[in-house]
Amino acid sequence: MRDRRAFLAVALVVATTAPARAFSADGCEQQRKQYPANWNDTSAEKTLFTCESQQGRFYVKIGATDEAGRTLMSLVPFSRTNAGVKVETGLDVLRIWLDKEQTRRLRGGKYLATVVRKENSCWIRGNIDEDVVFLMDNAHPPEDDPGAAGSFYNKAPRFTVLGNASVNCEPFK
Repeated sequence: MRDRRAFLAVALVVATTAPARAFSADGCEQQRKQYPANWNDTSAEKTLFTCESQQGRFYVKIGATDEAGRTLMSLVPFSRTNAGVKVETGLDVLRIWLDKEQTRRLRGGKYLATVVRKENSCWIRGNIDEDVVFLMDNAHPPEDDPGAAGSFYNKAPRFTVLGNASVNCEPFK
């Protein structure tokens, strides 16, 4: 029992005197440097999906893949003219880096959930209060066998969500 107390006392001293991992003073600036300097310019990116709802409209685009194998994804707001022409607003783009698996799933319209950043976001200690959750599931698997699945054979609905709004996304044409 005495050895156990001594061990706990030593562990407590080590834990309280170990240097804390501090967020560097320029941490937010370092995070921002991982993204394009002109945040809202997505002209070089490829549009994969067009998403629309009563809450808003946006394109899902992907940019270049970096040397680490990450691909930049952007959610780009657009509006419609009186003639129905889609025009990018050039403002309020949301972005995130995707790994290879996420990029593969996004291209296929399969289930993907992530948090997307606003230009002024700073992810310090996991705080994402200013950011938005993006969930996409455009997969169209065959329906279950009605005989085997019973009254729930139509399967659960697949849809996309941005923040707190349900959105319909279609492959870009």
